[in-house]
Amino acid sequence: MTRLLAEIALFLLPFAAFALYLRFGRKVDSVFAGWSLRALILCAVVAVLLVAASLYFVESAGRGPTTGRYVPPTWQDGVLIPGHVE
Repeated sequence: MTRLLAEIALFLLPFAAFALYLRFGRKVDSVFAGWSLRALILCAVVAVLLVAASLYFVESAGRGPTTGRYVPPTWQDGVLIPGHVE
C-alpha cells in the first residue's frame, strides 16, 4: 500500500510543482489560466519518467541473491518449506 501511494505521489509531483510555479512564480490567480496543452504533456512525460525510474530502482534494490541454485518450495513433514536460492 505504501508503494502504491508513493507511486501516485511521484506521478502527481510534476503537476503540483507546476501549479505552485504558476501561483507563486507568475502570480496567476486562476486555477487553469496558465495550463496549456504543452505544459500538461510535459508534466505527464516527466511524471511517467519519475514513476518508471522509481519502479526500476525499487525493483533492483529489492532483489535477493541472483547467483546460486534455486530450490523450489517443498513439503517436509507437513510443513511447506519456501523456495530459496542456495
